[in-house]
Amino acid sequence: MELPLSIEELIHELDEPNLNGWKLFAQTSDVKVYRKIDDESKGIQYKCYSHIPDVTPDIFYKVALDVDYRLVWDKYLKEGKIINDGEKEGVYWEMIMPLFIDNRDYTFTQKHDEYDIGNRHFYYVRTHCEPFTNVPPRKKVVRIENCQSQTLLCSDGAKGLRSIFIYYEDPRGSIPKALWTWAAKFGVPIYAKLTHNACLSYPNWIKDKQTKLPDVTENDIDSAAILTTNDNDNTQEK
Repeated sequence: MELPLSIEELIHELDEPNLNGWKLFAQTSDVKVYRKIDDESKGIQYKCYSHIPDVTPDIFYKVALDVDYRLVWDKYLKEGKIINDGEKEGVYWEMIMPLFIDNRDYTFTQKHDEYDIGNRHFYYVRTHCEPFTNVPPRKKVVRIENCQSQTLLCSDGAKGLRSIFIYYEDPRGSIPKALWTWAAKFGVPIYAKLTHNACLSYPNWIKDKQTKLPDVTENDIDSAAILTTNDNDNTQEK
């Protein structure tokens, strides 16, 4: 699958998922994540399908684009800010990694738009890693240089949303199997709950920036998360 997909291709993926060659990586009651690894490049692709019945797509869209709010709800985001090198504007993120693995950081551009196609209204976000001359790599932090994502959202016809999120990353080295295990068993479910809480709390946070959001820990995760990683997918981090 070559990224980026067109809006029409994304709509088709949302309505009729093509999972040929993809493996189920993790799932919750609202989210299913599939993964595919390129044997040659070791690049990793994910497809994430969501149906969230109590969050509208416009709220999810606003939460996805609000960098300041992300610092409030995303406990894995150590630093996030808008950046500009005089030629382009983008976003800087430093993500906290578990299991004593070096943090990862990203500099990326972000495009977003809304479309009316057929009788549906769609919200679209695309990110693409690009270098920014005034944001050089940091010591003891791995700079991810090759990644991109696309997100498409629409109403579920009631009070919720349906979405597809497609992501590609070159992780710059093999990742320990223990991290894949943690991500499938805990990481994806925790992140799904954090995102859900963030969406539900966003209207109140806009009115009162002191609004407290509930934390989510491994103790809050039940057996709904399914691990499907293969022993041969990865070995040890380099």
